This record gives sequence, structure tokens and C-alpha cells, in this order.
Amino acid sequence: MRRLLLSAFCLFLPSLAAADDAPIKPFTAEYQTLRNGKELAVTTLELTRMADGTYRLRTNTRGTSGLAKMSGLDVLEESSVRWIDGRPETLRYEFTQEVAFGDKHRLGEFDHANQQVHMMDGKSDARYPLVPWTIERHALTLALAADLSRDATTFEYKVAGKKGIEDVRYTRCGTQNLSVPAGNFEASCLERVREKRSSRSWFAPILGWLPIIIEQVEKKGDTVTLKLVSSHSAVQSPNP
Repeated sequence: MRRLLLSAFCLFLPSLAAADDAPIKPFTAEYQTLRNGKELAVTTLELTRMADGTYRLRTNTRGTSGLAKMSGLDVLEESSVRWIDGRPETLRYEFTQEVAFGDKHRLGEFDHANQQVHMMDGKSDARYPLVPWTIERHALTLALAADLSRDATTFEYKVAGKKGIEDVRYTRCGTQNLSVPAGNFEASCLERVREKRSSRSWFAPILGWLPIIIEQVEKKGDTVTLKLVSSHSAVQSPNP
């Protein structure tokens, strides 16, 4: 009986660690989404602590004007993560896009017991080895915020993609006072420059390292920008 109780307690420890080790607190934030400076959609970003000690990061984007509104654009992206030594590790990922001219669905299952990722993306169905602290593209924003909160000097990540794990690296790009619909904030910038696009995000320490601007610039010049409209801390934990 004693051994059985000890085993059950050990199984419960990871959930406790996930809850106590989280550097980013639950929140709900709303963003204005623009394409080349014109409003395209409204995006809601929400981090919730679940009853089992894991965390759910959810992003929902709905078209509000132009073609995005006419086509009924509705994008939902969810990541289930746990915290290990102050860093997020993905447990499950799902992406769903509903739009008049074609829906998309992507599902990632992260089997940490057997160290394997199963990524299903359209007709692609891939399995590949899982390494510690693997995340996916959606949880990357959470990983960046967590590293800023502990004043990290490097920003390097293992990101699970369609067919394998990619090494992703961000660099600091200064600190600025920026104005967004939610107000004026001092924010730290991180960027990633690639051949076809570049990404930059600004995080405000006074908001618990919440991103106030997220921007992606394509090689041809198209720019998609998210600007913070409102935010508040979330304290309630729904059932898993």
C-alpha cells in the first residue's frame, strides 16, 4: 500500500511542477490585426491554467473587414503546454482555419513517454523523434516571453514543424516606448530574419511580458501586424 501511494504521489508531481514553475501568468488579450496598415481582423490571445496544472494557449482570429470578413475567416489555434524549469514544452497542438475558399486543419501530438511527435497536416502524416523542450510555432510567443522574463541572453528553440524539428533563433532588437490602442508601453523587441520573411515582436514587462505588437514582413513587402487593444489577467481555471 505504501509503495502504491508513493507511486501515485510521484505521478502527481509533474502537474504540481507545471503549475508552480510558470513564469507567465494567465491572461486574455485582444489585438487589432492589420495587413499593410488596414484592419483585417480581430485576434484574441488567451493563456489559461487548467485544473491538471497544464496550460492552454488559445488564439482566435475572426475577419472583420474586406475579403477576410466576406469569406468568413475564422482561425483557431491551440497549444497545450507544461512548464519545465521555467520553459514551455508542448503536449498537444491544433490549428483550424475556416474560410469560404478552403478549410485547413493541423494536429500535433507530442508523446513525451515514447519521445515521438505525430504531426498531421493536410495529406501529410509524419512521425519523428521528440527532444526536450520542443514547442511548435504557436507556443513560440510564450517561450519568447518566458525567456525575456528571466533576462535570457540567448533565444534558441526546438520547434516542431510539418516533417521535423527546426532550430529557431531570435535576437534582441532593442527597447522602445511604443503606442498601441491599449496605451503607451516600454517594450523589449525580439526578431527573427529569414530569407523569405522576418518576424518581430515587442513585449511589455509591465504587462507580465505580454506582446503588445507582433509583426511579420514578407519578402515582397506585405506586412501583417497585431496591435494590443486590451488585456487583463485571468485567474479562473476551467476543468480540463
